[in-house]
Amino acid sequence: MTSLTCLATTVACGGGGAPELSGLSDQVAQVGAELKVDLNGTDPDGDQLTYGFKAADLDDLSDRAQVSVSPSGNGVFRWTPVASDVGEHAFDFTVSDGDNNTTVTITIDVKSAIGSATAPVFRQPLGSGTTIDLAKKKCVDLSIVIEDQDTAQVNLTMEEPIIEGASLNQQDGLTANFQWCPTKEQEAETRYTLVIGADDGENPKTLKNYLIVLRSGATAACPGTAPTIAHTVSNENTIVGLTVDATFTDDKGLKEAPLFYYSLTAPPTPPVLSQMIQLSTIKISGTNKNGVYAADVPNPVASSPAGTAKKIYYLFVADDDDDITGNCDHSTTSQVYNMTVTSSGSANLPICAACTSDSQCGTGDLCVYTGSMGDSYCMQGCAGGCPSGFACSATKLYSVDYKQEFQCVPQSGSCQAPTGTCADDANEDDDSRSAASANALVDGPLAPGIHDFVSCPKTGTVTYGSQSDDDWFQIKTTADTKLDLWLYGNGESDLDLQLYRSDGTILSKSTSLTADENIIKCVKAGTYYIKVNGFDRVRSEYLLDQLTTAQTCNTTCVDDAREDDDTYSQARSTIMPFTSTANVTCPNDDDWYKVRLTTGKKLTIDLTFTQSNSTQDLDVHLYKGFTDLWPCDVNDPSQCTSTRGQSATSNEHAEYTAPAGCEAGCDYYVVVRGYNGSTNNYGIALKVL
Repeated sequence: MTSLTCLATTVACGGGGAPELSGLSDQVAQVGAELKVDLNGTDPDGDQLTYGFKAADLDDLSDRAQVSVSPSGNGVFRWTPVASDVGEHAFDFTVSDGDNNTTVTITIDVKSAIGSATAPVFRQPLGSGTTIDLAKKKCVDLSIVIEDQDTAQVNLTMEEPIIEGASLNQQDGLTANFQWCPTKEQEAETRYTLVIGADDGENPKTLKNYLIVLRSGATAACPGTAPTIAHTVSNENTIVGLTVDATFTDDKGLKEAPLFYYSLTAPPTPPVLSQMIQLSTIKISGTNKNGVYAADVPNPVASSPAGTAKKIYYLFVADDDDDITGNCDHSTTSQVYNMTVTSSGSANLPICAACTSDSQCGTGDLCVYTGSMGDSYCMQGCAGGCPSGFACSATKLYSVDYKQEFQCVPQSGSCQAPTGTCADDANEDDDSRSAASANALVDGPLAPGIHDFVSCPKTGTVTYGSQSDDDWFQIKTTADTKLDLWLYGNGESDLDLQLYRSDGTILSKSTSLTADENIIKCVKAGTYYIKVNGFDRVRSEYLLDQLTTAQTCNTTCVDDAREDDDTYSQARSTIMPFTSTANVTCPNDDDWYKVRLTTGKKLTIDLTFTQSNSTQDLDVHLYKGFTDLWPCDVNDPSQCTSTRGQSATSNEHAEYTAPAGCEAGCDYYVVVRGYNGSTNNYGIALKVL
């Protein structure tokens, strides 16, 4: 690669010193993948800086390259090269304070995204993730193995989002060991994405996304009902990849796609998930309440002679999110199925079909690695010409089976459908906690008030979890503070809201299946982080409202294990008749219960508790939307009535009949609230007649 050429030019147009542009070095880019270069500008006079770029040998780049200014004041250059950009290019980056300009020139070497013979390939771990049973094993231990055809030294690193407390120890040039023992606080989240980068210094970095699922055993008396799984076994006679599907139903809907586990040997009884290969599924039809999800499974006889047969043993696991604020959720594991796959000897997959062997593609067509994630797709021989949107490769491509041929390749550099350019907000980059921390060093923490932001789809292949990038914001409190966080989406996507401690462990979350969320939490003085993420692959504008009120946080009352349930979006779901005991209401900490009513149906509410003084007084409130239908407050006690469960003695009873207008059903919320900050233990019973 061409060595770095650095040209620093100062144009004196006025007073003051020239700005500086530091940290730039030559880059390797890949067709179809976004290259991001940070432009770290400083000015001795503290002037506001602007940034620009120019590549003399390239045509207009305005449709695929841009420079923006991050909240920290630095420039961010983004470029997604296309096939015609392959080669080395001199880029001039300029920083200006309005009077003086400084230019630094670097070389960006654009590599083809397809068919490299020398790019690193992940050989271990297999699959797209693993599951750890915390009741049997407290730590995650993974072996990382890389194959690289022309170098014995590949740099292995953890990429954002970094898992706090995890370590990646490189053992030699091609292997490393990942270790992580989740803390009790980290166990509050059940899914973590490990991103490993493999950089050989010659090719764009190869990335592997690996989903780590934490399981801590079943919990009794969780809200809602467990998912159901229906599947019919089908033996296959083919050498192409296998699509194995099942139908999943759930009363509230699945938040995360189910997981698929398989093995080529019969698993023990019961199966040990960590010993099976884990794959993610995608929804191919239906809804998250009743939908068909499928896993793409590598064919074990793809390269075998016709007639060769092997068995695959597999199962599905579905988790719901009925307890949207905690981990009292249901998990359903299917029986272990087995299918027989017999080699047909040949296949003729079309161009850009997923593959694992040349034999799956047509005659003269190769299965080649494409993009930075190690995915492989069938290309097409150039002899008969290339279809629209494809061009014959400039050099012979290497296949997964190490064959070489000229092939028709996508001009975009990717077999994935483009997501299009997403106009993000001015707060980018804010996709990680560390980015939010860096932004706060310059602009300060996110101030209270209403802020307008945008959630953009992630680039590349996303096989699980949220389909849009995370937005992180740092906030700080100087004393005990009641945080009231509101997230309002436009409805394009299901948005989630989380509140984290400074060490990256979750403090509270609101993860309903809608675009609106709310968290209310009393926090001590300190640094905290808000995360917003979208689950759908669409651009979504949203408002983030941060309300702060001075409030003494409780340090003595021990709440129940069903927290957080302090807002409408965190409300516990109910199935009638509903009963719950051993609940606790702490000072300034409501408990919310969601009830669905239709016109003419009567809801009865009974609270049971012992009250010996006014500090133990509990009351019932009923909300529809954001309206308190039964207001009762120490500032206006005249509104409190015993017929609505707001007496000043032990136990409460109330009834409500849904009015006209709710023929199709309306959502109501029963709220248990301590009068004037009272606290007490209680039981609750709800019936709809």
